[in-house]
Amino acid sequence: MRQFILPADYSGESRLTLRGRSFHYLKNVLRLPIGSSFPGMDTRGARVTLTLVALGKDSCTIAVEPEPASLGLNAGGERPDARPRIALFQCLPKGRKMDLIVRQATEAGVHRIVPVLSEHSLARGEADEGGRLARWNRIVREALQQSGTGHLPLLEGPVPFEAIPAEHAHGGPGLFFHERPLANKTLHEYLLDAAGEVALVVGPEGGLSSREVALLTDAGFGAIYLGESVLRVETAALYALAAVQVVLLERDSWKVRPRSNG
Repeated sequence: MRQFILPADYSGESRLTLRGRSFHYLKNVLRLPIGSSFPGMDTRGARVTLTLVALGKDSCTIAVEPEPASLGLNAGGERPDARPRIALFQCLPKGRKMDLIVRQATEAGVHRIVPVLSEHSLARGEADEGGRLARWNRIVREALQQSGTGHLPLLEGPVPFEAIPAEHAHGGPGLFFHERPLANKTLHEYLLDAAGEVALVVGPEGGLSSREVALLTDAGFGAIYLGESVLRVETAALYALAAVQVVLLERDSWKVRPRSNG
C-alpha cells in the first residue's frame, strides 16, 4: 500500500475510528497487526502517518500524526508546485469506460476531473447520477491508495459541453485533442509559458462535432493532433494526459526553436 486515504468526514482528530469499507480494507485486505504504522493522506492532500492502535470485530482505531512536510501546505491544502495543474474535461463515453478513465487520470496526477455531456456522448440521462458519482469517487480513493499520487483530485458533476470555457477560468491554456491536424502550434509551444491550470478536452467515441470544435476554438482553446492512429477513448485520455505531464515535467530542460520563415 502506497498510502491510505482518510474518510471525507475526517476533520483533524488525532484518533479516528474506522468502519465499513475502510475497516475491511485494513483488517481483511492488508491484514495489519496492531501497532503497524503506514502512510496516509487526508482529503485536503496533507500527508499523515497512521498507526493502528485498536482492532475490533466491526471497527478499528487509528492514530493520526501530521507529517512535518505537510505543515508547508498552501491555503487549499496542497503543496506549492511550480508546474501548472491539469484539469481533464472528459466527454462521457458509453458503458463504464469512464471508470477506467477516472482511475488512470488519478494515477496520472490530474487536479480536476470534469465529466462532460457532448453531442456524441452515449451516457446522457443516467438515472442513478448520485450512484455514478459515488462510484467514481470510490475509484479515485482506490487509485490514490495504490499509486501514492500526492493530491486528491476534485471530481465534479457532469456539465454540458457549452460550459467548458466558463468551467476553465484559471488562467492557463485550454487544449482539445483532435484526430486531424487543425493548428500549426505544437504541444511544447502551447505549454512553454503555461501557468495556473491547463485544461484538456477529450471527446467521446464519436469525437467532437464541428460545432463543438468551433465553440472551443472561439473560446481560445488550441487543437492538438494525436497522430494517425485511431485510439480508443480511454486510451486517448491517458495518451493526452501522459503527453502533457511529460512536457510540463521536462520543460525547464528544453527550448522551443524559432520557426523558420522558409
